[in-house]
Amino acid sequence: MRPILSLILQPVLIGTGASLGLLGSYYLLVGLVQSWSHAVEVITGDPLYVAAITAGFGIQIGLYIYIKKVNKLIRSGKMAALTASGTGASSISMLACCLHHLGDILPLIGLSGAALFFENYRYPLMIGGIMMNILSITLMLRLINMNSLWPRYIFAK
Repeated sequence: MRPILSLILQPVLIGTGASLGLLGSYYLLVGLVQSWSHAVEVITGDPLYVAAITAGFGIQIGLYIYIKKVNKLIRSGKMAALTASGTGASSISMLACCLHHLGDILPLIGLSGAALFFENYRYPLMIGGIMMNILSITLMLRLINMNSLWPRYIFAK
C-alpha cells in the first residue's frame, strides 16, 4: 500500500470504528439502565444530536491517530504537545456530551434531584458537547495546518 494512502486510511477506519463504538456504548448504557426499546427510542428521537456527537468523536479520534502516525514519521518534540492538547479537548467534549446520562444512573444511588437536573438540562449539555467537539476538531486541524502536517507536505520533505 502506498504510504500516503496508509497514512490516511488507518485514521479514517479507526475514527469510524470509534464512532460506532461510542454509539454502541450509548445503546448499551441506556439499554441496560432502562430498556432496549427505550435505547432505540432515545437514539432515533434525537438523530441529529446523536449523529453530531458520534461523528465529532470519530473525527477527533481519526485526527488523533493521524497526528500520532505523523509524529512517528517526523519525530518532532512539539508533536507530543499537539497530540496531548487534542486529546484533552476530546476528553472534555465527551464528558460534556455524556453528562446528561448521569440522570439514568443517579436515581439508582439515591440522587434523584441530581438526576432531574441532568434530565432538564439534557439538550444544553449535548449542545455544549457538540460545541466542544467543534472546538477540538478546529484546534487539531489548525495545529496540523500550522505545522504543515498534511500528507502532501510530509512526503515532500
